[in-house]
Amino acid sequence: MIKLTKEPEPKILVDNAAAWTENFLSKLAAGIEPSASEKTKYRHKDIKSVLEKETGGKCAYCESKLKHIHHGDVEHIYPKSLDPSKQLEWANLTLACEICNQNKSNRDPHLEFIIDPYVKDPDQHICFVGSMAFPLGTAEGVSSITLLDLNRPALVLMRNETVQRIMSLYETLLRPDIPLPAKKAILDDLESNESSSKAQFSAVVKGIIASMRSKLPQEVLAAN
Repeated sequence: MIKLTKEPEPKILVDNAAAWTENFLSKLAAGIEPSASEKTKYRHKDIKSVLEKETGGKCAYCESKLKHIHHGDVEHIYPKSLDPSKQLEWANLTLACEICNQNKSNRDPHLEFIIDPYVKDPDQHICFVGSMAFPLGTAEGVSSITLLDLNRPALVLMRNETVQRIMSLYETLLRPDIPLPAKKAILDDLESNESSSKAQFSAVVKGIIASMRSKLPQEVLAAN
């Protein structure tokens, strides 16, 4: 999980969210079941497109690339079942993988201390040692890891593939027979791209970079 920043609200919501929400709530108040279309306005392609941009196409919670594992669900940070008025609230929408979505379910994130990555910096609550997530002594860290099952076996396995790949780059960086310009190019790509917010499991990669920095020769670090 990494810190996320909201993109500007998509025009489809600016123009329609208030009316759609009012219609939806009016039907509920009158005991009328809203139509399937009225229940799923938040899935509009223009909304999902902006959410994909701001999350880098990843699950907001586990950082899995959604197109690698699942098409992704538009996630309500505060469950719409607990407050239907928030179903089209832009600040309440993000993307989540199917498993994180199901694990979070209808839990109240405020009462159960589940991190909202747009509001709180996950780095203050969760750290990664290799492919495993660990809490940093906060209720938010413990609850988010436990309730979202951020160390589930399939996820750890995918993270471990990233760890192996990144560590193979460090093996190259530590070899004495590799030219210095090549090493600097590898390190630059590692720190600029592999750990960027768009990269899968970037929090894991940043943890490796931090732990390995002291192992690299100063001449390799000089330009980075």
